[in-house]
Amino acid sequence: MQKELYRTEDKHGCIIVTERGSKRVLSFDSEFQQSCVYVNKLYYLAHEYTQIMMLGLIFVDAKNMTLLGLGGGGLVHSLNHFYPKAAIKVVEIRQSVIDIAYDWFDIPITENLKVVCEDASDYMQQARASSIDILFSDLYEAQGMSSVQAQAKFINNTHKALCDNGTLVLNFHSMPDETSPVMKEIRAMFREIYVCDVYKGNWVLFCNKSEVILDSDELKERARNLAKEVEMPLFYYYKQMNNINSIDR
Repeated sequence: MQKELYRTEDKHGCIIVTERGSKRVLSFDSEFQQSCVYVNKLYYLAHEYTQIMMLGLIFVDAKNMTLLGLGGGGLVHSLNHFYPKAAIKVVEIRQSVIDIAYDWFDIPITENLKVVCEDASDYMQQARASSIDILFSDLYEAQGMSSVQAQAKFINNTHKALCDNGTLVLNFHSMPDETSPVMKEIRAMFREIYVCDVYKGNWVLFCNKSEVILDSDELKERARNLAKEVEMPLFYYYKQMNNINSIDR
């Protein structure tokens, strides 16, 4: 049985924390889960799409990571656990979400992790050029994906902020039409783009500024090693990834 632990409201709407068994869930008063964590194993990602997003780490040696969207911090927990020496910055527009993430989801307080309350679009516009190795964008509201992620200007700003061989990982609720402004900008800005279809919905895009060959021996080995390290089925998801030019929408 699901138990409600906490509820509050800010100018963006309602925020609810619930728990069922070993899982704690953050939601924005809708049918969608914003975050879900295992309370006894916070670093193990409960959602399939967040596990898939971790695969972005095979493309780059990430010392500086940025996450857009905090939620309950599942991805933050995992990155901080497995990459404790990396500088991790998280951008979240709602201070209420930040407070709840610390109070109810045990976001770690460490020197390498910084959480800021700011609009992701504004933050990326002001971000220092070539300052980020990998950028995870998972911007969602109560009823679905934030419109920010579908803006060509946003994609352009993320490209500028990434280092020369940086990677942008985008979680889309559906695959953008190839003629849409956001898809045109992604194709124009990034050299290699791969995608993984999350079977319960969502498409995760891996946008690389430099050339990376998905089926190379080096990348396969990196995927295998990452899967072993985090003890998640990442190599299975790696094998589901495709060049964006070959997907069937």
